[in-house]
Amino acid sequence: MTAQYDPETILAGLDDETWPTIGFSRGTAADPAGTLRALVTAEEEVVREDALGSFWGALRARVPAYRATVQVIPYLARACAAGIYQETLLELLHSVANGEDQPRDDQDELTAAVAAQVPLLLPLLAHDDEDVKRRLIRILLLSGRSRETAEAIRARWAEEPDPALRSALLSACRVADPDVAAEIGAGELGPDRDPEIRLVAVLNLVRDGASWTDELEAAAIAWALRGSEIEPVEQWFDMDSGGWKDTDPDDASFELLLQLLADRGELPVALRLLDTVLAAEGPGDGLRGRRAMDAIEPLCAEFRAAPALLAPRLASLVTHQDLVVAGRAVGQLRCLGDEGGPAADALLIHASGERVAEAEDKFDAEDAEEVADNALAALVDLGDPRAVPLLARDLPRRKEALEAAVGISPWSPRDEPSVPFDPQLLAAARELIRNPDRRNYGAPRHLCTLLASWGPRAAPALPELYSLLPKERQHAPGAVAAVAAGTEAAAEAADRLREAAEGASVYDRMPTAEALHRLTGDTEQLIEAIRPGLDDILYSRRAAVGRAGRLGPAGEPLLPRLRELLEPEEGERVGWDLGDCLAAASAVRAIAGEAATDELIPVLSRGLESRDARTRASAARLAARLGASAAPLAERIAPLLGSPATFLPAARALTAIPGAVGPEGLIDREELAEALLLAVDSLGRPEPALDLLRDLGGGSLPPSAAAPLRASLTAERRPPLRHFDLHRIRTDQRRVAALRAALDGAATPGEWAGAAE
Repeated sequence: MTAQYDPETILAGLDDETWPTIGFSRGTAADPAGTLRALVTAEEEVVREDALGSFWGALRARVPAYRATVQVIPYLARACAAGIYQETLLELLHSVANGEDQPRDDQDELTAAVAAQVPLLLPLLAHDDEDVKRRLIRILLLSGRSRETAEAIRARWAEEPDPALRSALLSACRVADPDVAAEIGAGELGPDRDPEIRLVAVLNLVRDGASWTDELEAAAIAWALRGSEIEPVEQWFDMDSGGWKDTDPDDASFELLLQLLADRGELPVALRLLDTVLAAEGPGDGLRGRRAMDAIEPLCAEFRAAPALLAPRLASLVTHQDLVVAGRAVGQLRCLGDEGGPAADALLIHASGERVAEAEDKFDAEDAEEVADNALAALVDLGDPRAVPLLARDLPRRKEALEAAVGISPWSPRDEPSVPFDPQLLAAARELIRNPDRRNYGAPRHLCTLLASWGPRAAPALPELYSLLPKERQHAPGAVAAVAAGTEAAAEAADRLREAAEGASVYDRMPTAEALHRLTGDTEQLIEAIRPGLDDILYSRRAAVGRAGRLGPAGEPLLPRLRELLEPEEGERVGWDLGDCLAAASAVRAIAGEAATDELIPVLSRGLESRDARTRASAARLAARLGASAAPLAERIAPLLGSPATFLPAARALTAIPGAVGPEGLIDREELAEALLLAVDSLGRPEPALDLLRDLGGGSLPPSAAAPLRASLTAERRPPLRHFDLHRIRTDQRRVAALRAALDGAATPGEWAGAAE
């Protein structure tokens, strides 16, 4: 069903609009009124499509935002209701309401603006095109409570023949009006009803607080026991495999049901349902595996007890015949860290290449290779000794596993090499350096890191490392120095480094000279390499300043130029800014010591006035190093406690300034302790906050801090997300370990009182 709107009705009020500064836009969307007219009235199809494309790019933009979005939405909704590009406009409106992956600061306003147009769109529930109905239902799921929407769904429910759409309608009805949804779903639990609808009905009842019964359990798992795949309703193009993949029509009901059960303390019931699904046999195995993974992932993320309980279940999914399911299970195990240990034997099946050998065609083999690489990386993360021989055997094809071995994979639990010395892996590394493989294009620089971690035991690889000196100038010199140190080859290695430094650019000469300094103690050549770096282009100067600071007092010849770099560059172009000036100030402090304090205070003062949070944080860190000398700036540092981005550096600076924290100071000790407690739960790395708490307690945690930390430690759920965290589970594991270590040294009340005095 499509409403009949003439162009004048669709565009009514357009001439009265006052448009904001548009901000980011694409194409003609910089002129919203003109683009809307083109979309609705243009005779040429190409003009209408261009207008549609402009709005698609602009409205989906998140940073910076397209600020005309809210005003444009009513006109687009009218156009959609009138039959103009209905599928695309519904998808666009859903995108705006949903926020995609990068919600804007005004996301609630955007969602409300789309929801306000729902009454206009509800007649489309009776549209002949299933895709139109499906896209509208996705909008209804985001649109909040509305009796009008619920009644429209009830009316459509009686007419809709498609079970998948009926299931989606029931889910949307639960959002619009739980009472109407309960009335509709009450008669949908029986075995003669569609399994997907039975599942949604169960979900709605559990959401409304219904007690768990055998009837609900039977209805909840009926979809998994019917023995057939649900026909996919959408496909998406996988850029990695170069093929189309299916998206099943489930609305995440099973995942949500298990989460709701766990939320109300019935995790054993959720696990029993999961086990029943995993034990089911026959057709539909791929669907069951995917939906099981949909449920497992959020349970592991939310509940601290879940990983240990679910790791054995993940092991069964690792060996799943569906490589999509297996790959997801491997990825989830990498999220679990050491708690994924029970699945190590299952990971070994993939890591050994067994599934690659069984592949029936080229595309299956490529998918199996990807899973094998990630499975081996998971074994490396676990420190499983069986990983090293496999890495040596398949090194050219194991890009992710090698990155895990050197600690640069996003999933690695450590940011340093973790693989012990192994002669076979050494031989494989030498061979790969001699014969690079496009399947592991980053291997040379990663192998420099690995060989350096082995030190002199990797000395047989020095010829290969020498060959990398002209190619990997940022990585190979340090590896040569680490491997040759203390060996008979040290003199030759020094000559090779000197030779490499002579032919290098200003930027590349510095790491070579730094490696030579570590190998021979030659400070003069390092200073002569840093000196031109301080006058070179921006990224060279930044690298040179850092190296100058690491020299300490030996860097005194560089002080005149470093002092010049305490002032930012003038001009409109981005160049040497306040953050860089603070880095130079830190280098001056490292070289000249306290004698340089007076000349650094003005730099620190300007840094505290910066609009950039990172610059203010850098200024606070420098203030902490200056200690009492930064006291005149304490009142300007204190406001930085109000921002999460600057809180910890500011707290450290104030505790380093005598009298800034305490009864007569800028902040009370108890107040600072309370703020640090909040930081422990909100920071990815809680150790700095815990260190400050210990400092406040005279070297150990005060009792007032220990009690809430113990409560946090014993909580069933992980702390709520305050921002996106790819490694939420590992972050919480690290937090738990840090809390346990800190609580071992908690102060007694008497000790805390003495410290406070």
